[in-house]
Amino acid sequence: MIQNDLSQLGMNVHVLPLEFRALLDRLFQTHDYEACILGLGNSDVDPNPEMNVWLSSGGTHVWNPGQSRPATAWEAEMDSLMREQLSTLDFAKRKRLYDRVQELVATSLPVICIASPDILVGAKNDLGNFRPAILDHYTLWNVEELYWRDMK
Repeated sequence: MIQNDLSQLGMNVHVLPLEFRALLDRLFQTHDYEACILGLGNSDVDPNPEMNVWLSSGGTHVWNPGQSRPATAWEAEMDSLMREQLSTLDFAKRKRLYDRVQELVATSLPVICIASPDILVGAKNDLGNFRPAILDHYTLWNVEELYWRDMK
């Protein structure tokens, strides 16, 4: 599907399916790739569990991998922002710092998010305040607000 979609944009793309270990070897050892489709999953809304991706020296930093220092000015700025938000207790300031990181990613495009999960949940009609979320736990994030309606 991706190869077909990109061909409609005039891109000549050849998809090469690889066994996962072989893919990781190309990404982190040989660096023998131009682009990769990889699921980087995080079930936490806090960016700190993903420091290994965002920091230029991180073990799963998939663009310009294996750096001892940032390869670009925007990566250096990301490193600084991520380290600052890590030790900042003020939520509003942390959000501003990470918002800037997201702006840098959107501008520089080191990674392009191409998919998001299609989540289907259900509940009985008599369950009140049922509001599924896009993050795990999809149905129980507001468990203290759920109630059973009298459907008589």
